[in-house]
Order: sequence, then structure tokens, then C-alpha cells
Amino acid sequence: MGATTRSASFSWKSLWTGQTLVLIALGTCWLLFFDELRGEWQINAQYSYGYVVPLLTAVLVWRRWPERPPASPQGRLGLVCLASAGLLLFQLPLRLVVQANPEWRLIYWFHGFQALGLSFCLLYWLGGWRWVRFFAPPLAFSLIAVPWPMELEQMVVQGLMRFVAGLTVDVADWLNIPAVQDGNLVKIGLGAVGIDEACSGVRSLQSALMLSIFLGEMNRFSVFRRLSLLGGSLLFVLIANLTRTTFLVWLAANRGLHRMEAWHDTAGVLVMVIVLPGLIWLAHLIRPREQRLLSKGAAQAPVFPPIPLWAGLSVIAWIGATEAATETWYRFHEVHLIPNPRWTVAWPDRSPEFKKGNVPDRSLAILRCSNSESASWQDQEGNQWSAFILRWEPGRNSAQLAKGHRPEICLPAAGLRLVEDLGQVDWQANGIEMLFRHATFENGGGLLHVFYSLSSDYRAPSEKPLLENGTRASRLQAVLAGKRNLGQQILEIAIHGPDSGDEAVALLKKQLPSLVRGN
Repeated sequence: MGATTRSASFSWKSLWTGQTLVLIALGTCWLLFFDELRGEWQINAQYSYGYVVPLLTAVLVWRRWPERPPASPQGRLGLVCLASAGLLLFQLPLRLVVQANPEWRLIYWFHGFQALGLSFCLLYWLGGWRWVRFFAPPLAFSLIAVPWPMELEQMVVQGLMRFVAGLTVDVADWLNIPAVQDGNLVKIGLGAVGIDEACSGVRSLQSALMLSIFLGEMNRFSVFRRLSLLGGSLLFVLIANLTRTTFLVWLAANRGLHRMEAWHDTAGVLVMVIVLPGLIWLAHLIRPREQRLLSKGAAQAPVFPPIPLWAGLSVIAWIGATEAATETWYRFHEVHLIPNPRWTVAWPDRSPEFKKGNVPDRSLAILRCSNSESASWQDQEGNQWSAFILRWEPGRNSAQLAKGHRPEICLPAAGLRLVEDLGQVDWQANGIEMLFRHATFENGGGLLHVFYSLSSDYRAPSEKPLLENGTRASRLQAVLAGKRNLGQQILEIAIHGPDSGDEAVALLKKQLPSLVRGN
């Protein structure tokens, strides 16, 4: 019994080392990084695969560990310590900025590269450049969970939607189904079939890219085989989604739009069922019959260079201090925030052709807003108006959801083309000050003027109302003001009829005093 107690005591004491504490701190950095990404995984279906990426990364590292090469001589350890200290100091501004801007994808990438850099520093300390090079591929795989930059994502999304819509029209013509392409829409006799993000293959594309990269690393393929698997994933996704959209168009033409809607999500699941097993089968086909034997030179227990206990304690203390400082910063400022003027919309229900509408259920499922209203009408000059209000209650994902649904993101998915961004429009009346972003879109040959305003529930006492448009100025101001997790509200107004931007702005300012009322 006494021997058992001494053995257990020795085991616990052996864990109280600088290496163990540094590993715990590094693991905490990775956990904080993945926790930041969790919001995107929750609200964007195309990134929902992110939940499995941390586990798959751990599997890839674990598989490489027994085959690690012998440690190489380390040089310039002082420089590595300096780089580690700089990366750790970067933790504080990262955590401050991401709390106020949970949807800022640039920060995700900064945080990902910071965690990756810290991992490389530790690997260099333990095994030199050989270990850094050997473990870099599985660690870099973790970045596949980071959402793409918004500009790149929109370029890919819009390009895929138009490409799939064009191919679908060609196949529909071959099946004797009259169809024409209008942007991202396929128009048939009964109406229009939208080739939305799911139909374009973005969700299955990104999942297939993740799986193909994982399988390439899991099988330790050569660069050529990895690229072949990546190309095969793109081909699988294209064929599967073309089949899906063609089926939906055929169903709408022969069974009605209601039947197409009923099969919409089921067809999407079938695409994933076809693509993902197909990739596993392809990886099996291209796997070489005689797998190259890897070095086993480090099978014996490694002897790591010691890390001082004080260094491990300092790193743990700094990580804890950054979290405490971040929470203190926002709690201190939150008690000084003042409410922005609250407003509601008085719909012009006596206007010609006034029609109160509802945001479609499919759109609401994507928006995840707390409340929504929409309406359309015609003014006395014959201009066509439409508007909607979206409201998100305070919460961790409120700003993420609200800022992710801007006109330049959503309207092109409906077949509109952005013509020009005309900047901000300032309006003040009835004790309310609002800022709108004015942009014009091409809509069926005509010009659509869209005015978009996003506001949060609170602001700093010295802060003027600022359009929450995702600019660096508005993001940094939110950090300095200590604003996070606030309720968000969007008012978007579209006017069809004015020939110029100035005429549209004049019409907007004329209508707003009777349309927007303070609470």
C-alpha cells in the first residue's frame, strides 16, 4: 500500500514541470481559438464541419507521433523565446478585439496563425527544425476550420451559383424543360428556382475540401496524390450538385414548386451522402500498393530539453491575466454605455399597392433574428418601395448574425448585380439620428436603390451614432467603447424608380419622418 502511495505521489510530482504547464497553456490558446470559431460553425451551415476539425487534427498529430524523426540540434533558442513572448503578448489585443467583433474573420486568421506559431516554437524547443517540419502539416490542417475571407467567399459563392445555374439550364433544355438563366435563378414556366448557397455546392464543397485534405494527410500521400484527391473532390461536388439542381428544376416543372420545396433539403443531404463516401473510395483507389516505410528512429522515449518551472508558471499566469483583463475592460465600460434612441416603423398602409409581407421561413432559418417585419408599397410619384426590419436580441452571436446579412452579400444571391456603392446618407428627425449605406443594384434592367442601416442598442456617452458597416473604424471604436453582445437592429429600404442617386436620397429623406417613429 505504501509503495502504491509513493508511486502515485511521484507520478503527480513528475507532472508539475515547465513542459507540462507550457503544454496546458498552449492547449488553452487552441481552445480559445476554436471557441471563437464556434459562433461561425453555429450560424453558417457551410462551416458546420468545423466541429470535427479539432478532433481530426488531434488524430493526425497522434498518428505522426510514433514516427517522429530524431530531434535535431537546436540553435538560437533565445530567438525562439523572444518569438514566443511576442506571440503571447499578441493574445491580449486579439481577445479584446474579438469580443467586440465576433464576426471579424481577419481576427480568426490572426488568432489561428498565432496558435500555430506558438506550437512551432514549442516543437522547435523540443525537437528542432525536424520536428517543426514533420508536425507542420497536421497542425496546419486545423486552419481548414477558419471561415474564408468574406470577399473570397462571396466571389466563390456567386461564381458557383451562376455556373451551376447555367449548367442546369443546359441540362434542362436537353430534358425538354424550357428554362432560362437570370443571374442565380433558373426561370421555368411555373416560376423561378433559386440556386442558393446550398445548391451551388458551397457547403458540400468546403466539407469535401476538408475531407480530401484530411485523407491525404491520413494516408501520407505524395503531393501529386494529394492534389489529385483535391481535384477529385471538386469534380464530385460539381457532378453531385448539378444532379441535385437539375432534379429540383425537373420536380418544379413536372410536380410544382411546392413539391420542389419539400425535396429541397433532402436532396442536399443526398449530395453529402454521395460526395463524402465517394472521396473515401477515391482515396482508397489512389493509395499506393506498397506504402513507403517511414522512419522509426524515435521509437524510444524522447528526452526533452527542460523548460524552467517559472517559465511555465509565467505563461499560465499571462493567459489567465489576458482573460481577466478582457473581462474587466468590457465590464467597466458596459456600465457606462447609454441606450441609443429606439425606433419603430409606421408602415404607410394607406399607400397604393401596400402589402404587408413576411420574411420566408427559409430566410428566417438563416437569419435567426428575434423579430422581423416587411412591406411593399407605391408612392404618389409611382416609385415602388419595399422595406424590412430585422431585430436580434442581445447575445454572443447577435452582431455576427446581423453583420453577416448586408445587401452586397444577400441581394446578389437573388440575382441582383451590385452597380455602385454611393457611401453614407445621414438623416436626423424626431429625435433620431440614423446613418444609411446607399448602394445601387441592377434588377431586371432597372436600377434599385438600397438604403441599409444597422444600429446597436447602446453606445458610449461621447460616441456619435456610427454605421455598423464592418469598417476598421467602426470595429476599433466598438472595442474602445467596450461594446459586446449588444442587441442589433436593421432597417433596409429599397426604391425602384429614381434615375439618379440624388433623387433617391431626396425621396428617402422625404419619406423617413413619417416612416420612422421614436418609441
